[in-house]
Amino acid sequence: MRFYNATRFIFPRSFALRVFTVCFASVHVPILVFAGVEAALGEWQWSIFLPLLVATVAGSAIGIFALAGLLAPLQRATRDLERLERGQIVENVPVGGPDLAGQLLHAVSRASRETVSRMDELRTEAGTDMLTGLLNRRGFEETVAAVLRAGGGGTVAVLDGDRFKKVNDELGHAEGDRVLCGLAQRMVGNMRAGDIAGRWGGDEFVMFFPGLGERAASEIIERISLAVDEAPDAVVDGRPVGFSWGVASMERRNNDTLESAMELADARLYECKSERRAA
Repeated sequence: MRFYNATRFIFPRSFALRVFTVCFASVHVPILVFAGVEAALGEWQWSIFLPLLVATVAGSAIGIFALAGLLAPLQRATRDLERLERGQIVENVPVGGPDLAGQLLHAVSRASRETVSRMDELRTEAGTDMLTGLLNRRGFEETVAAVLRAGGGGTVAVLDGDRFKKVNDELGHAEGDRVLCGLAQRMVGNMRAGDIAGRWGGDEFVMFFPGLGERAASEIIERISLAVDEAPDAVVDGRPVGFSWGVASMERRNNDTLESAMELADARLYECKSERRAA
């Protein structure tokens, strides 16, 4: 570090140019010493000086070219580290040998993999409901938006727990959380592989069925409701705690949006809730 710090005044912003300068000066030491001796002796042997000069210049050119190649991995690693610091993804990091440059490239590659893994974890956490493991509102909206951007349509469903407030009031919030997780498991267990489920908030859940109409989507919701009724996670007032729902189709050609479909599904949800209360 002492020599490094002592030479920082030479091209302080470019380590490569500093290395080239030091090496260039070192290569020229023999010819400078020869010139000094010749000057001290008062004679000049051109037959020796000229070949030495040509060899020195050629050696300098070869040395600079070789150093540029040897320093390339360090420059690449530095650029990649700067990209990682800015939060950018680094791909195709070269594989080096067991030397210092190779170890540095390996460290950059490992840091890149860890950064990508952590970003994926953060992205997943940001879009996941921690209680049920379903998508949260943000994750649901982003996932459905991706389907719609690809030109797909489908049906959105809004599910809302019945008498859920009584579960919290009479059985406790821990039991309420268990009921929510149970509903989430029934949803996941009865939907198709490509369907999307999320927790909108509280005891309200949402689902999106790509490519399905309202009738087919309602059949899946009814299967979920039947599974809840057959094995309820809680019973209040002698009745299993189930849910009401409403569905609304979304078609890209009709310029339907998730917001407009959710509003229609929500209105149908309250119609269903009124009917279930009257039953």
